[in-house]
This record gives sequence, structure tokens and C-alpha cells, in this order.
Amino acid sequence: MNLRTLILIALPFAGAIGAHQFQVRTDPDRWAQTEDLRPIFVPSPQATKVSSMGFDMVVADLFWIRTVLLFVDFLAEESEDGAAWTRTVLKTVVELDPKWRTPFFYGGSMLRLLNDIEGSDEIFSEAVEAFPEDPYFPFSLAMNAYMYHNDLERAVGHLQHAASLPRAPRWYRNAAAEFISRRGQRKAALLYLKEQLNNANSDRERALVDAKYKSLLYEQVSEAVESIQADVEGRLGVPIDRIDQMGPLPPDPLGGEWFVAEDGVVRSSVQDPVVARRAKLTERAILVNP
Repeated sequence: MNLRTLILIALPFAGAIGAHQFQVRTDPDRWAQTEDLRPIFVPSPQATKVSSMGFDMVVADLFWIRTVLLFVDFLAEESEDGAAWTRTVLKTVVELDPKWRTPFFYGGSMLRLLNDIEGSDEIFSEAVEAFPEDPYFPFSLAMNAYMYHNDLERAVGHLQHAASLPRAPRWYRNAAAEFISRRGQRKAALLYLKEQLNNANSDRERALVDAKYKSLLYEQVSEAVESIQADVEGRLGVPIDRIDQMGPLPPDPLGGEWFVAEDGVVRSSVQDPVVARRAKLTERAILVNP
């Protein structure tokens, strides 16, 4: 074998090795760019339906898989762009397959966790139209109205609608009957959030729902603690200054410990910094806008 033949044989190998090394060096940049560009493409629901050329359900499946995969990343990033992308793609999926319950069921909750409550309302409202006999969706709208919009009237309307449907769980009806009282409102919300915890698909999603659950539960338990404090101080005739004067207390739902705060209120050690921060912001607002 002469030298020319050896060179001709070696050149392709050398080229392949060089190309491989170049690819290895550029992979980090290439993947980083792909990571940044993943959510930029936002499909038009109507245009996608036309371009799917009759394969609506197949395209809906692909978009749904993409939505679920990116949702966990968006939760971690806490970006508004992620919420906008998710809302549009969910609308595309339900446009392509309007009788597929899963995107409605999980999609509204996804948007809620991404802090897009209006988008969550939109998806749940479309679900009410698509599945008029399904009580889950008006109940979800009721919980959005109560927990995030602070709109009790709207919450009661959606809740009564949900409870009136034939397939409504019994506790929906009980919740509707008790909802006008504050205790009934929290009870309904806690049961609903517990249901959401059971349906959570990731640790991050579960943590966010659990935080909301514990926050509402703390409100309920702290009212009981406040009542105990009032009874104890009524018997003593003076404000308490030690937590052991309160006797046995229920566990703190936030995972902290009960103590007598500077303002004399028995409060969770986890909640107290939050209260102090709010007070400071309120004071600052008063000083700025007397």
C-alpha cells in the first residue's frame, strides 16, 4: 500500500474525529440555545387546527406532551413567559380536541400554579361549556374566585352550580350549604386543595399546593388559638406573657411553634416574620401617602 492510499484512507477518519470533537465542544452552546428557544414558538389555536389536516387528535397529543414536559421547568423558573406560553398551548390543545377532559382538568390547575389565575379561569370556563354535567369545573372556578379573586358572590354562584349537578360529590353539596360562613369557606377550600394534592404530578407542584393548604389551615387553627387566648386572659384579668399560660395547643400547621409575639398575640414562629413584613409595608405606604 503506497503513501497516497494511506492518506486517502486516513483523511475520512481524521475528518470524522475532528467533526466529533467540534460537536462535543459546541453541544453546551447548542443545548443552551435550544433551552432558551423552547417556549418562544406560540401556536395559534385556529391556525394549528387548519394545518393539522385532519390529524387533530395526534397533534393535540403532541402539544399536550410538550406542555406537561415544560410545565415543571416553568414552575422552577417562575416566569411570566412560561405562563403565557402554557395558556396558549392549552387553548390549542382544547381547540384540537374539545372533548378531551384531561387538558382541561390539569390545565386549569397548571395555570393557577403559574400564577395565571385569569388563564385558569378561562380554561375552567371553557371546560364548563364542554362538559356541562361535570361538577369539578364549576367547583374549581368557585375556588379560584374565593382563594385568589376574593369574590365571595362569584364563588357562591359557581359552587351552587357545581353542587346542583347530578354527579356532584356529597361534600360539594355540604360545602355549598356551609359556604356563607367563614368556617365553611375554609373547609371547602381545604378539601379541594387536598384533592389537588392527590392529583399533583411533580414535587414542585405538590409543594406549591401544600403551601396554600397549610396557609388556609393556619388561618383556621389560629382563630381557635386566638379564642383560647381570649378565654385565658379573661380568667386571669391580664394579658399573658408566656406561652405555657395557654395550656395545650393544637400543632402549628406551618411547622413552627406558638409563642407570644411583641404585639401580645399568640402566633406561629413561621408566620410572625410575615406579619412583621406586612406591618412595615403598611407603615411605609402610610408615610408615603398620608
